[in-house]
Amino acid sequence: MERSAETLAGYAVPRLEKVCRGQDPGGITESVGWRGGGGFRILDVAPSMFIESGGYVILADWAVNGHLAEATAAQLGYEFHYDPPFCGLKGRSLLAVVDGLITVEVVDLIAARLEETERVVICGTAVSEDAETALKAISPGSRVRRIPASILADYRTSRRRLFGIREARQNEDRQAPNGTAATAMADTTRP
Repeated sequence: MERSAETLAGYAVPRLEKVCRGQDPGGITESVGWRGGGGFRILDVAPSMFIESGGYVILADWAVNGHLAEATAAQLGYEFHYDPPFCGLKGRSLLAVVDGLITVEVVDLIAARLEETERVVICGTAVSEDAETALKAISPGSRVRRIPASILADYRTSRRRLFGIREARQNEDRQAPNGTAATAMADTTRP
């Protein structure tokens, strides 16, 4: 497993592409008679969504703020208003957006910030089976939702751009090792 974006762009992705095309004569390829095929995916592993602050475990700002929160608030008709862990307001309903899995622990952290008359809609990129039940027990009328696929598609595309593989591969494809222009290759960024 490789974590460096530079190493992925400069070494791992080009090698994996060659293996899939059957153009990598080294390694195990020769000994097993590999002729190409298959594929691979790049997994973008984010840092922990929890941090310690003042003796308490809280959701990190990156997990509840930013473009994903703004897009989700707009889609669901909430006024974007950042007041961690909430990012939206519609009457007495608050919106919390989590860039990650909503678990019972996440529900507990968010629900602990609610006033008695407030309700919350917690949206996440993934939702555990017991999160909805836990929230309803703590705050009847509150809901857990998975972020709509259309929002996630746009968000993940922007995240991949930040990751830098696309730009690194495009630069690499423009310049061959001998200094001549290289043939343009298809975008190899994987979801």
